[in-house]
Amino acid sequence: METKSSIHLTLAHSYLSYFIFSVVGLLADSFFSFEAPLPHGQWIAIVCFILGPMLIWWAQYTSAVKSDKPYFERGPYCLMRNPTHIGIMILVAGYTAISGSIIFLAVTIVGYLVSNVFFKKYESLLHIKYGDLYKKYKAKVPKIF
Repeated sequence: METKSSIHLTLAHSYLSYFIFSVVGLLADSFFSFEAPLPHGQWIAIVCFILGPMLIWWAQYTSAVKSDKPYFERGPYCLMRNPTHIGIMILVAGYTAISGSIIFLAVTIVGYLVSNVFFKKYESLLHIKYGDLYKKYKAKVPKIF
């Protein structure tokens, strides 16, 4: 039970760090606006604002549903090891596409890199909990697509 709690706590820290960097990016953008608008940015943003939450929901739903298989062998986890992070990145890309904010994009990229520190801990906890099963999964499924 302790490992499960640690796994969820580690993910919470990862998401929180990414969120904090996103807020810092928004604040930095409001003070030091540096924009490079994308052609058709609003359409790119609409697609991102649909796909991002769908991927996040799918990942969270998959991890909440009870099954004989571990959650990482089902749903979007068959395609990538961190679908929630990818969903958040898609949302960030949508905001960047519609706002053209280079500063926001740069700060959230740094935030993503920082949140990966927690993701590495998360993966080590899964390796402790599931052993060779997770090791085989990790070798088979890429971190991002």
